[in-house]
Amino acid sequence: MSNRLHNASITMDDIARELGLSKSTVSRALSDSGRISLETKERVKAFALEHGFKPNLVAKALAGKKTLNIAAVMPFEATALQMMFFHDCLSGIVSRSAREGYSVLVCMTGASDGNILERVLEDGKVDAVILTQLMHGDENVALLEKHGLPFVVIGSAKGEGILQVDSRMKENCRDFTLRCLEGAGRGARVLFVCANLDVEANNNRLSGFLAAMEAWEDDSVHYAVCTDPSELGKEILAQSWSLILCSDDVVCMNLLRILESCHIAVGGEVKVASFHDSILLESYGQGISALKVDAFKLGFAAAELSLKVLKGESYERVNYVDCSFQMRNSTH
Repeated sequence: MSNRLHNASITMDDIARELGLSKSTVSRALSDSGRISLETKERVKAFALEHGFKPNLVAKALAGKKTLNIAAVMPFEATALQMMFFHDCLSGIVSRSAREGYSVLVCMTGASDGNILERVLEDGKVDAVILTQLMHGDENVALLEKHGLPFVVIGSAKGEGILQVDSRMKENCRDFTLRCLEGAGRGARVLFVCANLDVEANNNRLSGFLAAMEAWEDDSVHYAVCTDPSELGKEILAQSWSLILCSDDVVCMNLLRILESCHIAVGGEVKVASFHDSILLESYGQGISALKVDAFKLGFAAAELSLKVLKGESYERVNYVDCSFQMRNSTH
């Protein structure tokens, strides 16, 4: 073995010379090409690891006409509470992308200075895009399809061929509603409070709630849907509700403030639950029952899917991340 390898950074040429291979064979072995035998791959990788070989990612990107950037598209108008979800989601995207030498470029949509994503695509700054929130009739989907760039949607998307990472929102909201109804009793009055229906996730939550009410075998139970949270105060005062379900933690926190101002006891006079969990709901009083989705896992899985597409690996068009039912004192 050449003494030179102990005193300087090892190159691909060095590996090829020391192992008696061509440089192209070494390159393919390091990139897991299917044209190279497993034995050769293991031999090359072991030698590279032993001698501290570090690939030149910039040169590799230029050779393959890649930017080594993935864009994560997030809503500009998200509240501070909603940003807790998007922050965890972004952390998952960054964590998985970094393993492949990719950086993450954050694009905020809905800003007053136009569509930032459109400028990023026109400038060729990214290799793939992850939409962390899908809107009804989302213009970004059409934009990405026009540019022919790989993209992944976090959530359920209706378009054919759209890659997505989903938590089975509709099905889980249905089952969670049925679980909450078990303790509501006969003649219960159920209210579902839903946030902006321009957000596809909220449409799925509403569909899940309605599917549960249709499946519930008790004609004495009555329900209503409030799609305007600003009218929630009037709804609370107009009826004596047995169970109130909220589309997300932001809506739920607003509901809890109204109930408190009306001196209505949560878990006693009215049961409360949310279709999205957060640390605030977990720590509120004795705890608010909620559907819990791991936002980090959603982001991680979305980045994983994006990278598979970019590397030409096989993948599933729809990928699922499990969620859990956090049953707390608010529905006991």
